[in-house]
Amino acid sequence: MKKKLKFLIIGFIALWVLVFAVMWIKSAGKKGQAKGLDSIKQMVANMGKKQAAKKPGPEAGTEEQKEQEAVPVRCYKVMPMDFKDDLPVMGTVKGSLEIPLKFEINGSLEAINFREGDMVNKGDIIASLSKKDGQLKVDYAKAKFEAAKTQALAAKKKYEIHKNLYDIGGIIKAKLEEVELEAKSAEAQAKSAEVEVKSAESELKKTDLCATREGVLGAREAEAGEFVTPNNKIATLYDIMEAFVELGIIEKDVDKVALGQNVVITVDAHQGAVFKGKVDYVYPVVEGKSRTLTVKIRIQNPDAQLLPGMFARAMITVAEFKNAIVIPSLSLNKKEEAYNVSVVDSENKVHIRPVKVQYVTTDYSVIGEGLSEGELVVTETPQELKEEMPVQVIEVQENEAAK
Repeated sequence: MKKKLKFLIIGFIALWVLVFAVMWIKSAGKKGQAKGLDSIKQMVANMGKKQAAKKPGPEAGTEEQKEQEAVPVRCYKVMPMDFKDDLPVMGTVKGSLEIPLKFEINGSLEAINFREGDMVNKGDIIASLSKKDGQLKVDYAKAKFEAAKTQALAAKKKYEIHKNLYDIGGIIKAKLEEVELEAKSAEAQAKSAEVEVKSAESELKKTDLCATREGVLGAREAEAGEFVTPNNKIATLYDIMEAFVELGIIEKDVDKVALGQNVVITVDAHQGAVFKGKVDYVYPVVEGKSRTLTVKIRIQNPDAQLLPGMFARAMITVAEFKNAIVIPSLSLNKKEEAYNVSVVDSENKVHIRPVKVQYVTTDYSVIGEGLSEGELVVTETPQELKEEMPVQVIEVQENEAAK
């Protein structure tokens, strides 16, 4: 009403000015007539500009309307699901036991009976030293033993004879005791010679290097004809019935790994095969050069498919939740030490909801409290949302595993 009243007053004034101008023109001369007409036209034009300036334009109230316009958003529908976070790492297969094979005696290496990667059983001969010297020692010890046995037998017979003579009074007791000592000495020498035989035979056996258990042989580190000592390693025996995979964990992921976590291993040599194990050991030191932490995974390997030295890829399950509320991490808004999300209700209005986060990854986060099944949380929006702000949902995403 006020605006209409203003327009009427302005129109009345303009009409009054126009009438006054007409009267003035009639009374004025021809010279002043044109000049007066131009002045009147200028006056009317100025009044029109003022009037146009006072009229409300189409942009009036734009800001007010803007606040009421619905903001386009993309949402994610909350559904319970099983969630698992895996850490991908790489490493190398190792035998559960790695036994260095060495001779116990010095000698010239006569034969090597294996190739790298051969499977061997307990007791199999891996390599042999020259047996010539060992056999000579055995023969000498046996001959010495035979001589000692003969002397012991002769001394025993002599004692028996002197015993009979002593019994009939043919010799004195001192003589009998002397013969008895000789017999005991000969018997002791025979036993000593027998021990020497066993020692020589044992040393001869040491010329053969045997597998101490079932396993696979690594690279050989000596060749036939070399002179070797107990310090020289001939090869390494790997027990592969149970294998380890050594993995290198980069420094930023160290706190994610713990004993007992489930691990899935794959190797290029067996496409499609999956080997399952657990984190068995975590080294207490981060290596200086690589800045990685070594972790050992224990795996049962009864078919000996995993061989030492194989390149392995592993997925360590660092977190696992059953029937959990999971949302995209893009939905989270961090305010100081707390998190909140924007929830869209049935009337397409936003509510800022605080939530308790249990686990966060780059892509998804597990929510402990604050959200319920079926609710819509905003994942993408062109501007910051406020409480009760109207929105237009242009897309709703759902996790395939939850459908």
